[in-house]
Order: sequence, then C-alpha cells, then structure tokens
Amino acid sequence: MMPPPPDPPDPPPPLRAAHAGAFGDRAGDVAVQDTNDEACASKLSCANAGYIVDEWARHFVKPGPMGRVKKYPPIINRGYYTRVATMRNVIECFLRECVLPGDARDGVLSRITRRQIVQIGAGFDTIYFRLRQKAAAPLTYLELDYAEVVDKKARVINAKPELAGQMMSPSHSYRDDGGYRLVAADLRDVNSLNDAAAKHLDPEVPTLIISECCLAYLERHEAEAVVRWCAEVTSACEASAFVLYDPINPSDAFGRQMVMNVAARGSPLRGILGSVGEQTDRMSRCGFRSAGCVDMNETWDYLTRRNSADVARVVRLEMFDEIEEWRLIQAHYCVAWGVNQLDGGDALLDAIKLK
Repeated sequence: MMPPPPDPPDPPPPLRAAHAGAFGDRAGDVAVQDTNDEACASKLSCANAGYIVDEWARHFVKPGPMGRVKKYPPIINRGYYTRVATMRNVIECFLRECVLPGDARDGVLSRITRRQIVQIGAGFDTIYFRLRQKAAAPLTYLELDYAEVVDKKARVINAKPELAGQMMSPSHSYRDDGGYRLVAADLRDVNSLNDAAAKHLDPEVPTLIISECCLAYLERHEAEAVVRWCAEVTSACEASAFVLYDPINPSDAFGRQMVMNVAARGSPLRGILGSVGEQTDRMSRCGFRSAGCVDMNETWDYLTRRNSADVARVVRLEMFDEIEEWRLIQAHYCVAWGVNQLDGGDALLDAIKLK
C-alpha cells in the first residue's frame, strides 16, 4: 500500500508593494505611466515574433478585441531586440564578473548570489523573472516606480501562479526572506530613493542600477540628482555600476519630430540630453570613476560581433528593407554607463563599453 502523498507546500505569501515616499501631483504623471503599457506591448510583440524569449511579458499586457495582442512592425521589433539583448548582456556580465573576496568565479551564475540589482522606473519589466528561472537572481532585486505602477504589478504577480510560485529556493519568499522588492519611490524626490536604499540595499555589496527610458522624462536637474544618487549609493563598493537606456539628439529634424510626438501624448521629454558626449559628461560630473555612452547603432554592431549567429537568426525573422530609417532611429537612442571600477580587472567595464 502506497503512503499518502505529502501535503502540498504552502503558497508564497502575497507580494506587498512597499511605499517609500509621497508623490506630489504633476500633470503628465499618468501619461508617463502609460508609456509602460506601450513598452510592455512592444516587448511582447518582439517575443511573439521570435526575436527574444520572454514567457512572462504576456501576463502584463491586456489583450485587445478577441484576445488579440498588438503586432508591431519589424523596425520596432528589431529595435527592442537590440535594447533587450544589450541590457541582458550587461546584467549577466555584472553577475558573472562583479565579485567580492571569497565569492565563486567559475562563471556559473547560479553560484553567484552576493549581488544587488536596482531597476529605477521598472514598470512591468520581467528581468527578475528571467533571472529567477535561470537560478541567477541576485541577493536583492529592487524595483522602483510610481506607487500606482508597483501596486498594479503586485496584483498581477499575486494573481499568476507562474509568477508568484517560481521561487529560486525554499528560503526565498516575496514578503520577508526573498530578494525581490517592489517599492514606490518618486524619482523627483531623492529622499524617497534614500529611504528605499536604506531599507533594502547593503552598501558594501556589488550593485548594478539600471534605467530604461526613464530619466528623459524628468527635468534635467531632477535627472542629474538621480544620477548623483546612483553614484553615491554605489560608492562604498567598487564592483558597481549604473547603466541607462534613453533617447538623445532632440535637435535635428528627426529628433524634433520625436520630441513633438512624445509631447503630444502628454509625456514630454523634459530631460533629454543632446548627445552621447553629454551623457558621458553627466555620469562623470555626478561622481562615477569611469563613464561613457554609445548610440544604439554601436550596440547593434557590438551584438553582431559578439553573437553573429543570433543576429543572423534575427535578421531572417522578418522582411526588412528600412535600413536607412532603422539607422536613423538607432542614432536617437543610447546606452550610457557610469562605473566604479573593479580591482584587478575591467571585464564589466569592457562589456558595458561594448568591446
């Protein structure tokens, strides 16, 4: 006679969105939040077309009539592939290369846990769930965004067993023991960022801060305050960095049209910088030891050198004859970085510099 089956494990406790700081009212906040929905839909289109693997994006996109999701043209799919592939490479290199004395350096991500990742303006991004599935989630993964956004994301996660139930190990839970934290923080108020850091981060653990299409929506002085905060919060550990993806070049004909289109949606690019040089200067001015920036044409060239087989696969997915327009769009987005350099090696810096 077979013994009775064991009782099923208790479900993970519901994810709670922590609130660190009050928000002031400002026209355009809702419009900026709405850009998150468009980004999610674009990434889902990119995944559905086969450019990237993201099995979690569908949970955060509301289907249209008859359950259909929006399909974007190849030029958008290819742009999101470049963005996602570049950021994934930076994150994986950080997890692999940013080590403290006594940490494993065998290149196996599952054995490297003493890391922290902070995603500012995270929206409904799914980076954490991908890392968790690979058993590569860092010690702490902190997402910061509007209170309304993190509350919506928490509700989605709690309603989806495949999101709430995939724990990296039995010792990790959303509420107390696990590394995943959703925190409401107003990027216009550095005090709320300080509150989040004080409660959730260890200043002596290697930290990667990432931001995608976020700072350009702030006023320039507000964005600079965020960059300065990123430099300060990572200053105690040299194996740390800040990497952002943002629009640039608003002054030429394409850039002016881009800025007008975004402003017409109610979310103007108040803090957009004019060039890769300005991005680099801001990183240095705000306290990072090493800084740089490249436009997305250079990241595409980097991906082609680094993984020519995958780029060749992507090129074959859809008919594409908009090369001139593609290069023009890519020239108006960039990846910028500020790094507290590693002792004994520049592997992370080289990866971020897209060598």
